[in-house]
Amino acid sequence: MDQINIIKIISALLYPVGLVSVLFILGWLFRAKGWRILAGFLALSALTVFLLVSSPIVANKLVRSLEQQYPQRELADIEPMDAIIVLGGGLRIPTAPAMHTQIGHASDRYWYATRLFREGKGARIVLTGGNLYKQPGMQGEAYYASQLLQEWGVPSEAIIIEDKSRTTQQNLRGVAALLEQEKIESALLVTSAVHMPRSYELFSSLPITLAPASADVLMRDQAAPAIFDWIPSAKSIHLSTIAIHEYYGRWFYQISK
Repeated sequence: MDQINIIKIISALLYPVGLVSVLFILGWLFRAKGWRILAGFLALSALTVFLLVSSPIVANKLVRSLEQQYPQRELADIEPMDAIIVLGGGLRIPTAPAMHTQIGHASDRYWYATRLFREGKGARIVLTGGNLYKQPGMQGEAYYASQLLQEWGVPSEAIIIEDKSRTTQQNLRGVAALLEQEKIESALLVTSAVHMPRSYELFSSLPITLAPASADVLMRDQAAPAIFDWIPSAKSIHLSTIAIHEYYGRWFYQISK
């Protein structure tokens, strides 16, 4: 089992659904051993975690705490750079039975990069990102993202692909080599707004001028009945998990430096 799989397993156990499950199982085991006070504490902890992460108020605050660090800017306010770096994510590659690449969650980054290119904010687009797990007969995600951008009018000669990396840190290493090879001295970094704090901190180590250009904004000011802010939901668990994933990743990076 490679390192990525080990990290994914550990992460799954620390994310809300996994953590709640672990706490309940431990509580059941301790109760069976007669340790009722500890079992009760673990069960209460599991319930508390579940109620917090399923709360729209908590989930929204967690996501906003990340997205507000690098809010999306008007295109006119974004400074032109040599290139536009787009981190992988959001595309569903055409594995069977799908017959074409599909746009999924967090894929706005590709359209946003296309808009930036059209507005003259970068002469090259660097697409980075492979497949988390090997997909026989398939290229990496960045390859299919390249096809998508070309359908939207970006010429192939303006696109640089790194389609082997499986993590954000591997993205960094792959992009660093390409930037040196192409003699790129400045770039816009495009990724999800919620992912930008961790990504920008990581990519700021590159020896180039770098500026954030956030896409895929999750938290938007939309009118809705206030009562829904207090009703637990599966969507809130999903949003909480996304935010917690970013905090875990950032802490892991800071510890491992």
